[in-house]
Amino acid sequence: MSDAHERFAALGREFLTWLWFETERNHGRVNLDGVGPIGVELTRRLALETGGAAGENSTVSADTPTVVEEARVALRTGKKVSSTRLILEVGERQFELAIHGESFVFSGVKLPTLLTAAEDERLAERFALIEELEAIVDGLYVQFARLRLDPDAWPETRAAMARWVLASEG
Repeated sequence: MSDAHERFAALGREFLTWLWFETERNHGRVNLDGVGPIGVELTRRLALETGGAAGENSTVSADTPTVVEEARVALRTGKKVSSTRLILEVGERQFELAIHGESFVFSGVKLPTLLTAAEDERLAERFALIEELEAIVDGLYVQFARLRLDPDAWPETRAAMARWVLASEG
């Protein structure tokens, strides 16, 4: 893996770990700029890894993997979320997807129920929902990136995340 690829992969792991932190800090909600609060849940599968040459991995499969002690132990040993399944609630709509932090590839996407009956309208609605999902994930990542690049805010957030990880003991 090239150095640039590993740096991007590490940033993806950091983003997904920050997203977990934000959901716990804000009771399952993340305030998305331009949209408002959205529900975010890491569900069913949580893969954590150290990255780099060592590349130690842990995978937790459970309805709510973020409350499983194995996931907490992985955090405390320095692992970060490399992939997970997300449920995103925006108003009355619910999106579900698996996301891989290294590549930002989505898989297993479930869109909200389509409302239109005509086939051509259903296709247009489906494309619009896919674009909305991409905009939501992009928006979350942009918020993270702005925070991550802020020399005043990031050290404070990183310290809060470290306290969160330590507080997850026992």
